[in-house]
Amino acid sequence: MVLLSASSSPFSALVASFRGLFSGSTSNLVILATFLCLSAPVAFYLYRYRSNIKEKVKEIEKNVALVKVVRNKNAVKKNRVVCMELDPNFVEANPDWKMMSFGEYLSQLEPADPANAFNQMFLQKELNILIGKFLLDNVGRTYGAALLPLMGAGSVAASIAGISNAVSKFMAKSILEDESDSDDGEGVNSNGEKSANDAMSFDLSLMEIISFVNLNQKVSTIDYSKTATPLNRLRLGENLDGDLAYDLDDGSFPKIFDLDNDFINHVTMMEERILDKEGKYDPNDRSFPPSIPINERLLPGLHLGKGDLQYTHTKREGIEHRLLCVLLNKLCHNYHKLASQQVNTVEDCFKVICNGQTCIFPEELIQALVDCGHTVEVCPRVILSNFGMQFCVKEDDGSFTHIPTTLILRTGIERSADGKPAYFCAPHGGLDLNIKGPLIGRTGTRPCWIQFYVSIGGLTCFHPDEDQDAPWAAKTSLADVYPHDDAIRAIRMCAIVAVVLSRIATDLKLPFGGYGVLGMCNDSATLIDFALRGETLSYPLLSTGRYLIHIVSYLSKLKDEFMSLRGRVLQDEKLDLLVFDTASLIKSTSRMPSDLHISPSTLIDTSARYESSYALSVFQCITDAKVMLREMANVAREQLQE
Repeated sequence: MVLLSASSSPFSALVASFRGLFSGSTSNLVILATFLCLSAPVAFYLYRYRSNIKEKVKEIEKNVALVKVVRNKNAVKKNRVVCMELDPNFVEANPDWKMMSFGEYLSQLEPADPANAFNQMFLQKELNILIGKFLLDNVGRTYGAALLPLMGAGSVAASIAGISNAVSKFMAKSILEDESDSDDGEGVNSNGEKSANDAMSFDLSLMEIISFVNLNQKVSTIDYSKTATPLNRLRLGENLDGDLAYDLDDGSFPKIFDLDNDFINHVTMMEERILDKEGKYDPNDRSFPPSIPINERLLPGLHLGKGDLQYTHTKREGIEHRLLCVLLNKLCHNYHKLASQQVNTVEDCFKVICNGQTCIFPEELIQALVDCGHTVEVCPRVILSNFGMQFCVKEDDGSFTHIPTTLILRTGIERSADGKPAYFCAPHGGLDLNIKGPLIGRTGTRPCWIQFYVSIGGLTCFHPDEDQDAPWAAKTSLADVYPHDDAIRAIRMCAIVAVVLSRIATDLKLPFGGYGVLGMCNDSATLIDFALRGETLSYPLLSTGRYLIHIVSYLSKLKDEFMSLRGRVLQDEKLDLLVFDTASLIKSTSRMPSDLHISPSTLIDTSARYESSYALSVFQCITDAKVMLREMANVAREQLQE
């Protein structure tokens, strides 16, 4: 017989522990005896009733396996679920598109076995947990990303947790119950009519959101010793790190970029990097990543993603758009380098050669593209935003029914007659540049799409603007396409705004590069549109007085720096244009309307801008708000004329 050593036998540790227990003090024996006495009844009970316990476990497992939700497309509920409702006119105007509201999908769900109370209990608990977790995970990552720069981590976390809890309970109840006397989520107006509130609307007004902005900036400043500053990002041309950035900041990106020769070479080089990093690359691919099922047993068919939708442009076109943005942004940075005297002559600046012309500034590159046969359209435009969170339903035949989504917030305006609030859907706006010609935008049915705005990524600059090809993502123009001279001025103003906002964000160490505190995407483009036309149709405008004053101060300082270059660096004609456009931006910033403080006198303008920004009524809450604001604006107009 061979004795196993302590190191070779897994049983040895247990033997040793018992040996130590019995060889130790009397107290150890007492502890062991007490443990055996207490566990004996439990062990006896489990042994005696083991067969009954097994039967109960099997019964529970059987019932839990039956806890599921089915989708009944023909279901007719007494209470229609109101959740991200689509405008029926919008649906009817797009008969070739399979779409439904989130509320319509929820109204089709019902328990597989509604008569089983056991199933109902488990189902409600599971639905609450599943929906709540999904909302916290995805709403927190998407909508939270939109609100976080404004509100601060604690505030937005509490708000998202609150709405997740409320919506999960609402959705679970909507699936499990259908009682005609339920009035959850509904109010009664002065005519005795029920008016349902959208379950997915955030109960936050613009003023309530922005009220957190200064506190968030004070407690959430950025340590730029550990990350690139907005000004440095502008120098590199984009807000991207790693080996997929065009400029790796290692001296390899040319200081003089020949558009005719270098453009295609750098696009090809980026395609090779993507292929090496991701293992696959199709230059003509327009597809989105596959949609992910959320929970087939409890939310049958519901997927997170865009289904079978496609991008407006191919992957190669997207890479080309990125490169053009990098070039334009680097040229924007030249204004900062010259004004701050980092370089003494234009010869030390980054340059782009286009059609034999040497371009130092972005408006010069756009002019050079026009001179060599490109058409360029510049116009402020806006679309609805869902911050990347979109649903679809996979049907039995494998096709998808799309569920448009958005972020719904209060405008801060309420109707006195019934207290009903007016809501708005979060927009994304910017200054569009559509370019098509022999080099830029040469392929595909659409031109090159890029857009200027301050992004949530923390950089005010030109960005590529390809998007989902769907009617609910259609753009709304907020002005006529600019005439050529105004278009060139607009590009020059983009460079000035990019430098100023990047300087402020860098100097004040603002989180998210100033996004939210210096304004949203709409605000950065509206500064330029308002300076050009003396009016704007953009809604909402969220810049706060504190930071508008900073913007004016920095614009004034930049204007003085430009004037100091006279006779040394730039020609007088160029400096006169710069100084004039900077002064125009100072005036537009000082006079730009704000939607944070609404009064009867500003209600007329607010209603007009809301009407224009939401000319495309995708969601019913937009249509309702337009009717309400129109009525209130008419009353205000009559009162002001008395």
